[in-house]
Amino acid sequence: MSFSHRLFGGSGGALEKPSFGTLFPRGQVVAVLLVAVLFRVLYWSLAADSAFMQTPVVDGSFFDIWARTLAEGRVFQEQPFFKPPLYAYLLSFLYRLGFGMQGVLVLQMALGALTCALTLAVSRAVFGARTAFAAAVVTALLPILPFFESQLQAESWTLALSLGALLPILLVVSGRSQPAFKLFLVAGALLGFAALGRPNLMLQVLVLAGGLWWWGGRGGRLGLSGIMPLFVGFLIAISPATFHNMKHGEFVLISANFGVNLYTGQSDSADGVSAIPVGVLWDDIQLRSQQEGAKGPAASSRLLTKETLGWMGKHPGQTLQLWIKKAALICNGAEGRNNINPMWLARQDGVFVLTRWWPATWLILPFAIVGLVWAGRGSAPAWLLKWVVLSQALAILPFFVNARFRAPLLPFLALFAVAGLVELVQAVRARNWSKLGVPLAVLLVAAVVVNVDWYGLGQERWLARDHFNQGVIATRSYDGRPADMALAAEHFQKALALEPDDVDFNERYGALVLAQAQPLVSQGRKLVGQGRAIEAENVFARAVPLLSQAESLHGKATEVFPRSYRSWSNLGICQMWMADIQALRAQLGLAAGDNETAASLAVNALAGYTAATTSIQTGMRVNPAQPEGRRYSQLIWNAVLELPDLAPSIGQMQRQLRQRMGGNQ
Repeated sequence: MSFSHRLFGGSGGALEKPSFGTLFPRGQVVAVLLVAVLFRVLYWSLAADSAFMQTPVVDGSFFDIWARTLAEGRVFQEQPFFKPPLYAYLLSFLYRLGFGMQGVLVLQMALGALTCALTLAVSRAVFGARTAFAAAVVTALLPILPFFESQLQAESWTLALSLGALLPILLVVSGRSQPAFKLFLVAGALLGFAALGRPNLMLQVLVLAGGLWWWGGRGGRLGLSGIMPLFVGFLIAISPATFHNMKHGEFVLISANFGVNLYTGQSDSADGVSAIPVGVLWDDIQLRSQQEGAKGPAASSRLLTKETLGWMGKHPGQTLQLWIKKAALICNGAEGRNNINPMWLARQDGVFVLTRWWPATWLILPFAIVGLVWAGRGSAPAWLLKWVVLSQALAILPFFVNARFRAPLLPFLALFAVAGLVELVQAVRARNWSKLGVPLAVLLVAAVVVNVDWYGLGQERWLARDHFNQGVIATRSYDGRPADMALAAEHFQKALALEPDDVDFNERYGALVLAQAQPLVSQGRKLVGQGRAIEAENVFARAVPLLSQAESLHGKATEVFPRSYRSWSNLGICQMWMADIQALRAQLGLAAGDNETAASLAVNALAGYTAATTSIQTGMRVNPAQPEGRRYSQLIWNAVLELPDLAPSIGQMQRQLRQRMGGNQ
């Protein structure tokens, strides 16, 4: 028997009666695993030093905190699940076993390699051996898959589980396996576990059930009773999440983030590709929901869903434009950022396999479009797989499109890309020019459309959020790595240079600068109390530029987003501490006998305290529940009362404050 025969498992025709050996032929599996493992070793060698592989950010940070809390035996949140729970509980189990972040990422990359072998089996259930093998190899070489495998995200697990659920259904639809209660029960359970990590897979269970009903198996179509085990297995798998949510007073099948994701995809500020980042805008959504009476994530989800549907009804044209844009983004070669931009690792960290022209999504998509239209037209499993692809794509459209949400489609797109190429090659070999013309024209048009960056996702400005996240990483210590505030400031500055009007960038950098000024203000106050005027002035000379910078940043944040109550509070603190310095300098002037200068400084301090009060009160109007506002207001009033009465305006303000405070001062 020749090597090629052993490798491809036959002539490439119809699949034999399924067995482990026919679905996972040893030669092909070894070859696919070898390619997948070597490629992931290459990826790891290029990316391992990236800060993003050393410290989790955004969703990864959330899951890390959730998992560590569970691993310590503590309750994370006494409420319905907001995010899908699968990954947090899986991660906590791995943490209990002694895995650290790096160990988890290596395990996920190993799972990614195994998923490529599973892709081989799924592909063999749809097309011939050669096509399946080529599709598995292409999948093994797609860089966006290890990109997500090397993050604390659920994608590597949900992809493996969903492929495992799909395989037996394809075998039944193809007539290669008999329908069986246990088979469908296991398939439903696997898909249910996958949905615990990616809830939009709930739509796929309906697609698979519809495929079983429409095409059936060897005995013809399956009735509801025959399909029911699929639903039973699915419901059993997701039931722990459902019961948890019901225990906390809400009937939510898995997680209550539908509303916020829907809002993110359809609103005046939606761009079709960007999530609402954790920060000022995210906090405001939660605050608005609470202020409108939504208690808990489920109620907030319903409120945001209602609000978004109302917006869509009032803005049908804008909604249609967003959906067209999102459909174009799904079919575009550019990889939209989510948490981390692949372009960052390609340009900043030297991960060249993520560069724009490495053979990847941009290359397979045009051929996949041809394959989806022309390949397997007489094959029931091929049609079912096409419906799976379509349903998963449609499940993204109501929300927002990025590389992370499209990644689960890539094994299927790789398969149809190879199948589409086979269709074109067969037409050329047969010299069937009439059969070749339209698919070839579609391929050429698709190649152009797919590879034009219509929405500028390759522009440098899309790296601004990554600079920001690098800054956030630098402010935190993680697994023994110390914080580096100088590096954080450098990245925040670069983020602002790219996106000067981003409220989070201004607010977070302003908070960092304000924190640097705080000890200087305290030190200067102590030195004034000790009568060490020259040393105090030296400290104030260092504090004032920092406070001015922080005031400018927080002021910009309130200008960009007036509901940023933390920015208003921080702006008030900047103004209060600047006023404190003026008041302390006034004390030094009095001690030196320079009453005129002291009076001028005291009046300046009063103006600063007045501005600080206005800022604090503005933040309080946005969020009256914030305790910091009341505390800082009291500090400002006390500071005004302590000012030396060197001008009529000071005495008048002090009298008003004493009356307001009930004459207790």
